[in-house]
Amino acid sequence: MPDVVVVGAGVLGASIALEMQRSGRSVTVVDKGVAVGGGSTGSSSAVVRYNFSTLAGVISAWESAHRWWSWADHLDVPEGIGPLATFHRRPMLFLEPAGFDRAHMVGLLEDVGVEWEVLDREVLARRFPQLDTRTFFPPCRPDEARFFDDPGELLDCVVTPDAGFIDDPQLAAANLMDAALLHGSVLRLRTRVVGLATVGGRLAGVRLADGSTISAPVVVNAAGPWSSELNRLAGVTAEMAVPTRPLRQEVHVVPSPDGFSMDDGGVMVADMDLGYYSRPQPGGTLLVGGVEPDCDPLEWLEDPDEASPTPTVECFEAQVWRLARRLPDLAVPHRPTGLAGVYDVTPDWLPIYDRSSLDGFYLAIGTSGNQFKNAPLIGQMMLDLVDACEAGHDHDADPVTTDCHHIGRTLNLGTFSRLRTGVVTSGTVLG
Repeated sequence: MPDVVVVGAGVLGASIALEMQRSGRSVTVVDKGVAVGGGSTGSSSAVVRYNFSTLAGVISAWESAHRWWSWADHLDVPEGIGPLATFHRRPMLFLEPAGFDRAHMVGLLEDVGVEWEVLDREVLARRFPQLDTRTFFPPCRPDEARFFDDPGELLDCVVTPDAGFIDDPQLAAANLMDAALLHGSVLRLRTRVVGLATVGGRLAGVRLADGSTISAPVVVNAAGPWSSELNRLAGVTAEMAVPTRPLRQEVHVVPSPDGFSMDDGGVMVADMDLGYYSRPQPGGTLLVGGVEPDCDPLEWLEDPDEASPTPTVECFEAQVWRLARRLPDLAVPHRPTGLAGVYDVTPDWLPIYDRSSLDGFYLAIGTSGNQFKNAPLIGQMMLDLVDACEAGHDHDADPVTTDCHHIGRTLNLGTFSRLRTGVVTSGTVLG
């Protein structure tokens, strides 16, 4: 019998398995899919950035970045085990919408120690001549007449030079899982959880579709878009102040204009003025995604298994044509190219890392869209949480903390409580 069952073999489930196993617990990971990182993880843009709207968000992202930078050391696996995912350092330009509270954002960056600078209007326009640096706010869709209105005044921006991205998110998940397996974890793919076993009001394991049960005193829900269904099976949703829902999202691929490819210093852009983000990738292309501007409808799903993996013309035009307004030299493809995935979203776009009302059942959910970057730290966070709660600590009354030793900070896990109310965030995937 394992000490812990982790439901979900994405990048978070793999990170949790590794830290639990390294701590001395025996771990079994189950996933109904056929590959590690084959769900939301594989569809991630894998951007590492620090412009979150909460102190905990900035701390966790900055600490995690240091672990990505020393990925082999974090994994602590023998040399030659196989290819490792790579962090590509790329500055991120943050183009703000009208009325944005810059002082709050840069205050958090300053507090945590993240390097940043303001590029004034003249410097931004001079350093990035490929960009039309005028304001287009508010974002709108190409089928609206005002989409082609003349832009306004020049923008300035905040840039964080130490941002970047992971070149292969699914490989990153596989690296973490391989490390967990080397330490003794067990992985069971094609294994569907259909219920939870309880004894005396406490969790006792998971029931599987084949009729068998894996007994364990601790289960961690890291099932991504399928997490809300597992919570329902566990009977824990009624006392949660923060629900999660599956949301379909698309990311598109376009050719890189000169000056924005990997080979000529291409930067990442979070463009809240126009409502998209972009990052370069190997092969001379850009990834383009959305940041949930008010003009874009959200595609909520009842069943994440029903999500179409094919990009749509409507979403492609909304995202790519907005990018083309910022990058006039962009060659817009004639048909959509890219992929679609499913996010696991809370109303405030903050994740839930918490215990639940069922003793022994823990939550690492609501993470899709902005938590891939924090995967190296989330394993430790969940380990600290499980250690404390299983020893009788009341996390709801006195939140557990995690030591972020790379940056010398302490992370209060109460920020990610299932019971939180009134937390002010961006209200978008930016968190």
